[in-house]
Amino acid sequence: MAESKKELWLEELANFIVEANKNTWAGEGGEVPARFRDGTSLYYRKGEWELEDDYTGYFSAPGMTRVLYKGRSVWTMAYFGAGQLGGEEHLVKDTFQFLKRALMRVTPEMPFRGPGIYNEDNWRYNFRLLRGAIVDFIGREAIYHNQSLVFTQTVGGGIVRHKDEKGEVIAPWAL
Repeated sequence: MAESKKELWLEELANFIVEANKNTWAGEGGEVPARFRDGTSLYYRKGEWELEDDYTGYFSAPGMTRVLYKGRSVWTMAYFGAGQLGGEEHLVKDTFQFLKRALMRVTPEMPFRGPGIYNEDNWRYNFRLLRGAIVDFIGREAIYHNQSLVFTQTVGGGIVRHKDEKGEVIAPWAL
């Protein structure tokens, strides 16, 4: 019984992440006042679920996405890396518009970033899950323009586990 509750909750989490991502940066929405100096903050809420996404920078913009359920942090994903590669800055606007289109194709089966492969004209997006699943993962995304690597980023994250007053684990699906 507990396993099916966990699996149903993880499915709901994955579906929420997909919906929230399509309604924030990739969908050009959800911007709220920045939570830290020189940063950008995005927010999306549906029912008891909330997504907060904070990043800083432009050509290279590390950040963190946090999902809350019933007011508690339950899942996070950090993203970092080279971003727009040196010498390719002239492609940054086109790269980010292409990245947004790729990220709009994210699925609940792999809700971290975009699809495994997405091609459009001279552009190619790749996402590889290097290890794990939604509960604990590391992945790598790359964008190629005319077969040259122009953008790269690493992502990692997973489930957040809190403790109760006795120091016992609180599973997020038990909140």
